Amino acid sequence: MEDQPVTIPWSTQKRLQFLEFKLYWEGKVNRGDLTAEFGISIPQASVDFTKYQEMAPQNISYNSSAKHYEPAETFSPIFIELSADAYFSTILCSPTESIATCGSDYVAAVPNPSRVIGLNVLKILVQAIKNKQVVSVDYRSFNNPQAGNTRLISPHAFGTDGSRWHVRAFCHESNSFKDFVLGRIASAVMGSESDIDVNSDHKWLNYAEVVIGPNPKLSEAQKSIVAMDYGMTDFELKFKCRIALLYYLMKKLGIDRNGSDRAGEEQHIVAINFDEIQAAMRQ
Repeated sequence: MEDQPVTIPWSTQKRLQFLEFKLYWEGKVNRGDLTAEFGISIPQASVDFTKYQEMAPQNISYNSSAKHYEPAETFSPIFIELSADAYFSTILCSPTESIATCGSDYVAAVPNPSRVIGLNVLKILVQAIKNKQVVSVDYRSFNNPQAGNTRLISPHAFGTDGSRWHVRAFCHESNSFKDFVLGRIASAVMGSESDIDVNSDHKWLNYAEVVIGPNPKLSEAQKSIVAMDYGMTDFELKFKCRIALLYYLMKKLGIDRNGSDRAGEEQHIVAINFDEIQAAMRQ
Protein backbone atom coordinates (compact mmCIF):
# COMPACT_ATOMS: atom_id res chain seq x y z
CA MET A 1 0.00 0.00 0.00
CA GLU A 2 1.49 3.30 -1.09
CA ASP A 3 1.25 6.43 1.04
CA GLN A 4 -1.20 8.92 -0.42
CA PRO A 5 -0.97 12.67 0.15
CA VAL A 6 -4.12 14.08 1.72
CA THR A 7 -5.44 15.93 -1.32
CA ILE A 8 -9.02 14.65 -1.39
CA PRO A 9 -11.76 14.86 1.25
CA TRP A 10 -11.80 12.21 3.97
CA SER A 11 -15.28 11.03 2.94
CA THR A 12 -14.07 10.50 -0.63
CA GLN A 13 -11.03 8.61 0.61
CA LYS A 14 -13.27 6.24 2.59
CA ARG A 15 -15.37 5.52 -0.48
CA LEU A 16 -12.32 4.91 -2.64
CA GLN A 17 -10.90 2.63 0.04
CA PHE A 18 -14.15 0.67 0.03
CA LEU A 19 -14.09 0.54 -3.76
CA GLU A 20 -10.55 -0.86 -3.75
CA PHE A 21 -11.38 -3.34 -0.98
CA LYS A 22 -14.29 -4.78 -2.97
CA LEU A 23 -12.30 -4.69 -6.19
CA TYR A 24 -9.42 -6.75 -4.85
CA TRP A 25 -11.00 -9.11 -2.33
CA GLU A 26 -14.31 -9.82 -4.06
CA GLY A 27 -13.06 -9.46 -7.62
CA LYS A 28 -15.75 -7.04 -8.73
CA VAL A 29 -17.39 -3.75 -7.79
CA ASN A 30 -19.94 -1.40 -9.34
CA ARG A 31 -21.64 1.90 -8.62
CA GLY A 32 -24.47 0.16 -6.80
CA ASP A 33 -22.03 -1.09 -4.16
CA LEU A 34 -21.05 2.48 -3.35
CA THR A 35 -24.60 3.80 -3.28
CA ALA A 36 -25.76 0.96 -1.02
CA GLU A 37 -22.85 1.33 1.42
CA PHE A 38 -22.68 5.12 1.68
CA GLY A 39 -26.14 6.31 0.62
CA ILE A 40 -24.75 8.46 -2.20
CA SER A 41 -26.27 9.08 -5.61
CA ILE A 42 -25.41 7.22 -8.81
CA PRO A 43 -23.78 10.38 -10.31
CA GLN A 44 -21.59 10.72 -7.20
CA ALA A 45 -20.61 7.05 -7.44
CA SER A 46 -19.64 7.62 -11.07
CA VAL A 47 -17.44 10.53 -9.99
CA ASP A 48 -15.75 8.26 -7.43
CA PHE A 49 -15.01 5.58 -10.03
CA THR A 50 -13.59 8.21 -12.36
CA LYS A 51 -11.42 9.54 -9.54
CA TYR A 52 -10.10 6.07 -8.73
CA GLN A 53 -9.33 5.38 -12.39
CA GLU A 54 -7.37 8.63 -12.54
CA MET A 55 -5.37 7.72 -9.42
CA ALA A 56 -4.76 4.06 -10.26
CA PRO A 57 -5.48 3.29 -13.92
CA GLN A 58 -3.34 0.15 -13.69
CA ASN A 59 -5.65 -1.36 -11.06
CA ILE A 60 -9.08 -1.45 -12.62
CA SER A 61 -10.80 -2.55 -15.80
CA TYR A 62 -14.44 -2.56 -16.87
CA ASN A 63 -16.25 -5.76 -17.86
CA SER A 64 -18.88 -4.45 -20.26
CA SER A 65 -20.77 -7.74 -20.54
CA ALA A 66 -21.06 -8.25 -16.77
CA LYS A 67 -21.38 -4.49 -16.16
CA HIS A 68 -18.96 -4.30 -13.28
CA TYR A 69 -15.36 -3.36 -12.67
CA GLU A 70 -12.68 -5.99 -12.09
CA PRO A 71 -9.08 -5.85 -10.82
CA ALA A 72 -6.46 -5.65 -13.53
CA GLU A 73 -3.51 -8.03 -13.57
CA THR A 74 -1.27 -5.07 -12.73
CA PHE A 75 -3.24 -4.31 -9.55
CA SER A 76 -1.21 -2.60 -6.82
CA PRO A 77 -3.15 -1.16 -3.85
CA ILE A 78 -3.04 2.50 -2.93
CA PHE A 79 -5.65 2.52 -0.12
CA ILE A 80 -5.71 -0.95 1.46
CA GLU A 81 -3.18 -3.28 3.00
CA LEU A 82 -2.96 -6.70 1.39
CA SER A 83 -2.86 -9.09 4.33
CA ALA A 84 -5.20 -11.62 5.89
CA ASP A 85 -5.16 -9.68 9.16
CA ALA A 86 -6.18 -6.47 7.41
CA TYR A 87 -9.01 -8.24 5.59
CA PHE A 88 -10.52 -9.79 8.70
CA SER A 89 -10.02 -6.60 10.68
CA THR A 90 -12.06 -4.74 8.06
CA ILE A 91 -14.81 -7.35 7.90
CA LEU A 92 -15.14 -7.45 11.70
CA CYS A 93 -15.03 -3.68 12.23
CA SER A 94 -17.83 -1.78 13.90
CA PRO A 95 -20.40 -0.13 11.59
CA THR A 96 -19.19 3.35 12.50
CA GLU A 97 -15.75 2.49 11.15
CA SER A 98 -16.98 0.59 8.12
CA ILE A 99 -15.28 0.62 4.75
CA ALA A 100 -17.02 -2.63 3.93
CA THR A 101 -20.15 -4.28 5.20
CA CYS A 102 -19.51 -5.47 8.76
CA GLY A 103 -21.24 -8.31 10.53
CA SER A 104 -21.01 -10.61 7.52
CA ASP A 105 -22.71 -13.97 7.88
CA TYR A 106 -19.56 -15.76 6.71
CA VAL A 107 -17.11 -14.19 9.17
CA ALA A 108 -17.38 -14.28 12.95
CA ALA A 109 -15.18 -13.67 15.97
CA VAL A 110 -15.26 -14.98 19.52
CA PRO A 111 -16.66 -12.18 21.72
CA ASN A 112 -13.98 -10.35 23.66
CA PRO A 113 -15.61 -8.53 26.61
CA SER A 114 -14.06 -5.10 26.84
CA ARG A 115 -12.54 -3.76 30.05
CA VAL A 116 -14.12 -0.58 31.35
CA ILE A 117 -11.81 2.44 31.11
CA GLY A 118 -12.86 5.80 32.52
CA LEU A 119 -12.76 8.39 29.75
CA ASN A 120 -11.66 11.15 32.10
CA VAL A 121 -8.86 8.92 33.42
CA LEU A 122 -7.72 8.13 29.88
CA LYS A 123 -7.87 11.79 28.83
CA ILE A 124 -5.72 12.85 31.78
CA LEU A 125 -3.17 10.11 31.09
CA VAL A 126 -2.98 11.04 27.39
CA GLN A 127 -2.40 14.69 28.26
CA ALA A 128 0.16 13.74 30.93
CA ILE A 129 2.10 11.71 28.37
CA LYS A 130 1.99 14.52 25.83
CA ASN A 131 2.99 17.18 28.38
CA LYS A 132 5.32 15.03 30.52
CA GLN A 133 3.48 15.49 33.80
CA VAL A 134 3.02 13.53 37.01
CA VAL A 135 -0.40 12.03 37.71
CA SER A 136 -1.91 11.05 41.05
CA VAL A 137 -3.98 7.90 40.57
CA ASP A 138 -6.28 5.91 42.83
CA TYR A 139 -5.18 2.45 41.74
CA ARG A 140 -6.95 -0.78 42.73
CA SER A 141 -4.79 -3.92 42.66
CA PHE A 142 -5.34 -7.40 44.08
CA ASN A 143 -2.80 -6.63 46.78
CA ASN A 144 -4.48 -3.29 47.57
CA PRO A 145 -8.12 -3.53 46.43
CA GLN A 146 -9.43 -0.83 48.74
CA ALA A 147 -10.17 2.74 47.68
CA GLY A 148 -7.64 5.44 48.39
CA ASN A 149 -4.52 3.56 47.28
CA THR A 150 -2.99 6.71 45.81
CA ARG A 151 0.18 6.57 43.73
CA LEU A 152 2.16 9.16 41.88
CA ILE A 153 3.12 8.03 38.38
CA SER A 154 4.80 9.56 35.36
CA PRO A 155 3.16 7.88 32.36
CA HIS A 156 4.86 7.71 28.97
CA ALA A 157 3.19 4.97 26.87
CA PHE A 158 0.23 2.63 26.48
CA GLY A 159 0.37 -1.10 25.83
CA THR A 160 -2.10 -3.93 25.26
CA ASP A 161 -2.07 -7.71 25.22
CA GLY A 162 -5.08 -7.72 22.92
CA SER A 163 -7.50 -8.09 25.82
CA ARG A 164 -6.79 -5.19 28.16
CA TRP A 165 -4.90 -1.91 28.05
CA HIS A 166 -2.33 -0.68 30.53
CA VAL A 167 -0.31 2.47 30.91
CA ARG A 168 3.47 2.25 31.15
CA ALA A 169 4.68 4.66 33.79
CA PHE A 170 7.38 5.42 36.33
CA CYS A 171 6.02 4.69 39.80
CA HIS A 172 7.38 7.25 42.25
CA GLU A 173 6.53 4.93 45.17
CA SER A 174 8.57 1.93 44.02
CA ASN A 175 11.06 4.06 42.07
CA SER A 176 10.71 1.88 38.98
CA PHE A 177 8.84 1.62 35.69
CA LYS A 178 5.68 -0.48 35.90
CA ASP A 179 2.45 -1.31 34.08
CA PHE A 180 -0.87 -0.11 35.46
CA VAL A 181 -4.10 -1.66 34.15
CA LEU A 182 -6.27 1.20 32.91
CA GLY A 183 -9.50 -0.38 34.10
CA ARG A 184 -8.17 -0.43 37.67
CA ILE A 185 -7.49 3.30 37.86
CA ALA A 186 -10.53 4.69 39.68
CA SER A 187 -9.50 8.33 39.33
CA ALA A 188 -6.63 10.46 38.11
CA VAL A 189 -5.52 13.98 38.92
CA MET A 190 -2.95 15.92 36.93
CA GLY A 191 0.09 17.02 38.89
CA SER A 192 3.31 18.90 38.35
CA GLU A 193 5.82 18.57 35.54
CA SER A 194 7.68 15.26 35.63
CA ASP A 195 11.46 15.11 35.79
CA ILE A 196 11.58 11.44 34.79
CA ASP A 197 13.62 10.63 31.69
CA VAL A 198 11.50 8.14 29.76
CA ASN A 199 14.63 7.04 27.88
CA SER A 200 15.68 5.31 31.10
CA ASP A 201 12.83 2.80 30.67
CA HIS A 202 15.13 0.32 28.96
CA LYS A 203 12.61 -2.53 29.00
CA TRP A 204 10.19 -0.41 26.96
CA LEU A 205 12.75 0.94 24.52
CA ASN A 206 14.63 -2.32 23.91
CA TYR A 207 13.52 -5.49 22.19
CA ALA A 208 14.22 -9.17 22.69
CA GLU A 209 14.17 -11.83 20.03
CA VAL A 210 11.54 -14.52 20.49
CA VAL A 211 11.96 -17.86 18.72
CA ILE A 212 9.03 -20.25 18.71
CA GLY A 213 8.70 -23.72 17.24
CA PRO A 214 6.51 -26.83 17.41
CA ASN A 215 6.37 -28.63 20.74
CA PRO A 216 9.04 -31.39 20.64
CA LYS A 217 6.47 -33.86 22.00
CA LEU A 218 4.43 -33.66 18.80
CA SER A 219 4.85 -36.20 16.03
CA GLU A 220 6.76 -35.14 12.93
CA ALA A 221 3.53 -34.86 10.97
CA GLN A 222 1.99 -32.73 13.70
CA LYS A 223 5.08 -30.51 13.82
CA SER A 224 4.71 -29.92 10.08
CA ILE A 225 1.12 -28.78 10.58
CA VAL A 226 2.18 -26.31 13.31
CA ALA A 227 5.00 -25.01 11.11
CA MET A 228 2.58 -24.44 8.24
CA ASP A 229 0.04 -22.79 10.57
CA TYR A 230 2.57 -20.19 11.76
CA GLY A 231 4.53 -19.84 8.52
CA MET A 232 7.71 -21.18 10.12
CA THR A 233 10.99 -21.69 8.31
CA ASP A 234 12.91 -24.82 9.33
CA PHE A 235 10.38 -25.26 12.15
CA GLU A 236 11.19 -21.85 13.64
CA LEU A 237 9.56 -18.44 13.68
CA LYS A 238 11.60 -15.47 14.90
CA PHE A 239 10.25 -12.04 15.79
CA LYS A 240 10.96 -9.11 18.07
CA CYS A 241 9.01 -7.97 21.13
CA ARG A 242 9.50 -5.09 23.54
CA ILE A 243 11.03 -6.52 26.70
CA ALA A 244 8.32 -4.79 28.74
CA LEU A 245 5.67 -6.75 26.81
CA LEU A 246 7.33 -10.17 26.94
CA TYR A 247 5.31 -11.28 29.95
CA TYR A 248 2.02 -10.62 28.14
CA LEU A 249 3.23 -12.21 24.93
CA MET A 250 4.26 -15.41 26.67
CA LYS A 251 0.97 -15.62 28.54
CA LYS A 252 -1.00 -15.06 25.35
CA LEU A 253 0.89 -17.71 23.39
CA GLY A 254 1.01 -20.14 26.30
CA ILE A 255 4.81 -20.25 26.24
CA ASP A 256 5.25 -18.88 29.76
CA ARG A 257 6.37 -22.31 30.95
CA ASN A 258 9.12 -24.52 29.60
CA GLY A 259 7.58 -26.41 26.70
CA SER A 260 9.33 -29.66 27.51
CA ASP A 261 7.12 -29.99 30.61
CA ARG A 262 3.86 -29.92 28.66
CA ALA A 263 2.15 -32.39 26.37
CA GLY A 264 1.99 -31.51 22.69
CA GLU A 265 -1.82 -31.73 22.62
CA GLU A 266 -1.97 -29.18 25.44
CA GLN A 267 0.51 -26.71 23.93
CA HIS A 268 1.34 -26.78 20.22
CA ILE A 269 4.21 -24.28 20.31
CA VAL A 270 7.13 -23.65 22.64
CA ALA A 271 9.69 -20.90 23.08
CA ILE A 272 12.90 -22.35 21.70
CA ASN A 273 14.95 -19.62 23.40
CA PHE A 274 12.96 -19.75 26.66
CA ASP A 275 16.00 -19.17 28.88
CA GLU A 276 17.10 -16.11 26.89
CA ILE A 277 13.59 -14.62 27.13
CA GLN A 278 13.51 -15.19 30.88
CA ALA A 279 16.94 -13.56 31.22
CA ALA A 280 15.78 -10.51 29.28
CA MET A 281 12.73 -10.15 31.53
CA ARG A 282 14.92 -10.26 34.64
CA GLN A 283 17.16 -7.41 33.48
